[in-house]
Amino acid sequence: MLVLSAGTGRVVQAIARELGRLPGPKRFLPAGTARGAVAGFEAIAAGAADRAARARALEGARELVVLPTFDARAADAQCALVREAVAAGIRRIRLGSLIGADPRSPVCLLRWVGLLEREVIGTGVGHDVLRCAPFMQNLSLFIRRDAAGLTVAGPFRDAAFPWLDATDVGAILAGLLERSDAGNCLCQLSGPEEVGFEAVAQRLGDALRERVRYVDVCLPEAQGLLEAHGFTPPQIRALTEYWDYLVSGVIRPARCDTALGLLGRAPRTLDQYFAEHAPELRLAA
Repeated sequence: MLVLSAGTGRVVQAIARELGRLPGPKRFLPAGTARGAVAGFEAIAAGAADRAARARALEGARELVVLPTFDARAADAQCALVREAVAAGIRRIRLGSLIGADPRSPVCLLRWVGLLEREVIGTGVGHDVLRCAPFMQNLSLFIRRDAAGLTVAGPFRDAAFPWLDATDVGAILAGLLERSDAGNCLCQLSGPEEVGFEAVAQRLGDALRERVRYVDVCLPEAQGLLEAHGFTPPQIRALTEYWDYLVSGVIRPARCDTALGLLGRAPRTLDQYFAEHAPELRLAA
């Protein structure tokens, strides 16, 4: 029995599709404001904030996968889930963390995820902590259409990130679950190249065969974009603070080859991602 605790956004759906290919029963315990489901998983509708729901999700389970959300209350609930997992018989915990996660970080999102990391490592059971670079799936938050056409709009100036496809993270997690390694792992995952937002817009335009511009917006406008996507005010504050630290270089997700070693193949490039998903990104705009 595998238990997944996470939100229900594009990143989680991509990872869950890969985990769904594994044999055996699976449960999904929503975290934060998520109330949806993921295909192939039994949904525990009450969510991670409910103690009885956590107990129901963990009953008879042996593997726990936790993907954080952008919500302090969800982080507290997932910390409680991790603490309760050991007594419930969980044998191994996998955490999809963030590069820069630290319980002492001044960045609230990285602090929440760092506290969750500390809980996982402190359980004493086997664990894999994967600190991830920004995900390609989240680029959909920045794509919109205005009177002049498609734009990629965000408060990122000339920052470049080693974009990571969440599908690759799902494949890595699935591989770790299949192998049932005995040791503990804490590593950083990134995509194969660092790409700035001007180049992101150009590559998306190449895939769509239409012009796409990058528009560097101010932070209040970026907050408005997130609000339009349904993010709550606390989530918006957490995300924009995190972005500000990324752009300023205080946190710098550097490219590395760990994903290559764990996948046994090259991680997917941004061009490959856009070739597959550009039409749905156009619709999402």
